[in-house]
Amino acid sequence: MAITTTKVLRLTFTTSGGKNLTITVANPKEGLTKSEIEVVMDTILAKNIFLTSGGELSSKRDARIVGTSTDDLYDPPLS
Repeated sequence: MAITTTKVLRLTFTTSGGKNLTITVANPKEGLTKSEIEVVMDTILAKNIFLTSGGELSSKRDARIVGTSTDDLYDPPLS
């Protein structure tokens, strides 16, 4: 039993069809800055490499680092 902590970077874009698309990156490096994240999001938009059912990515909507802690309370006995 242990407590584990994970982090993900969630980059959310708006599509040309008005829907949202989120790209999730596991284990982002420590100390990412707003400007670094914006450069990456701008590059994703400029390269136009993602096509979704809602259309092409058209604008940045949100970026956040999400941390999750899990406290494992029970481990089944070993056979």
